[in-house]
Amino acid sequence: MSREFTVAAVDTRLRGVDSFGDGPPLLFLNGGFSTRRQWNRVISRLGDRYRTVRFDGRTSRGRGACAEYSVRDAIDDVDRVIEATVLERPVLVGWSHGATIAVCYAAEHPELVGGLVLVDGAYPVSLFDEAGKDGVRERLRGSRRLARCVALLGGAAGMSPRQRAEAVIATDEVNGGLVADFAALRCPTVFVVRSGRRPGAPQEQARRMRAAAAQAAAGNAQVTVFATATGRPARLLARDAGIVAAAIDEVAARRWAGLRPPVA
Repeated sequence: MSREFTVAAVDTRLRGVDSFGDGPPLLFLNGGFSTRRQWNRVISRLGDRYRTVRFDGRTSRGRGACAEYSVRDAIDDVDRVIEATVLERPVLVGWSHGATIAVCYAAEHPELVGGLVLVDGAYPVSLFDEAGKDGVRERLRGSRRLARCVALLGGAAGMSPRQRAEAVIATDEVNGGLVADFAALRCPTVFVVRSGRRPGAPQEQARRMRAAAAQAAAGNAQVTVFATATGRPARLLARDAGIVAAAIDEVAARRWAGLRPPVA
């Protein structure tokens, strides 16, 4: 059984789906510019073992749907959805931009989070110098046609190229400040890292991201690198849905074990 819901924010309305189940609750946080539909294959792999909640965030909406696309607003939106759906210490499952939001939220509200599954995102390293930022702006400046194609595949085409570029740059800056947040995490956390480099990005960036994930795991016993996915960024959740589902099972098992009373 599932129900659709709407949560009001100051400048937008967040729409989502709550599928009720008896297992631990999961809250899915989308990648940048994607929609809740892109979790479909992962959720189908999970069956009815969990209660799953997913919603379309600010970067999933059409142009004019909201005034702000900042990381701060996205973190606050997570809090709004958790409160509105009455989720008790959910496991946050974030992809790319959503993974960054998941870590930020857990750092601010450790008592409200049961675990983290970070899919090809939240690597605690900043990748862009000023030349790199200009490169992001240039690559996305001519992406209007690509945005229309993304919309046909279930993504969101509403943000302008400038807004997209600044959102990517802002997320990268936040990632560079996550080292202390990872060290302080007290909930089970796993990375699903991706092999290979992103299209248009140098191989060195991919190496730095994987190294940053390994360092986060080395600095906190709660954090582990669970698996490596092979899918291209746009197809990762479809091609490697089984890996992501297994990572969720791992974190949920660790979370659930922590709630059980000790054996006498």
